[in-house]
Formats: sequence, structure tokens, C-alpha cells
Amino acid sequence: GWDYARPKQGFEFMRKLVDDMTDADPQKRPKMNEVVPRLNTIIKGLSDWHLRSPVLEVGKQLTFKQRFRYRTKQLVRMARGIPAIPRP
Repeated sequence: GWDYARPKQGFEFMRKLVDDMTDADPQKRPKMNEVVPRLNTIIKGLSDWHLRSPVLEVGKQLTFKQRFRYRTKQLVRMARGIPAIPRP
């Protein structure tokens, strides 16, 4: 199967926005000029650390070694000033 098609955890903070964007009634879906400010508001309300959380398959967890390596890489990126979400 395709990895991207499997349910993931780590995007819970976007659930309401995604649900609105995929409403069965297209007329109820927000326009892109409404989505972008909503996404920016969501992102601004989250810590850099939260935005750097790993995205995993639902029910999966990183081992201690994997968590250590992942967090170490994120700390290095933070120290280098690399944003969690790239901005244009």
C-alpha cells in the first residue's frame, strides 16, 4: 500500500479546518482566501516544538532511540534558525 494513504497522527490541530474544507456540500467549504488566514491563526497558536512533532501512522510510536534522534535533529534545526514551517 501507499504510506501516504494510511491514517496519520500529528495533524490533529488542523482537524476542524480540514473537516470544513472537505464538507460534503461544496457550498459550505471555505474559500482559499478564508483558509489561509485560518491556517496562519492555527500555526501562530502552536509552539515551534509542537509544529516539529513527528507525523506517524495512527497507533504507532517512536522507540526511545528514534525519539532521541528525531528530537536531536529538530534541536539542531532550531539552533540553525530553520523554521518548522517554511515561509515564502
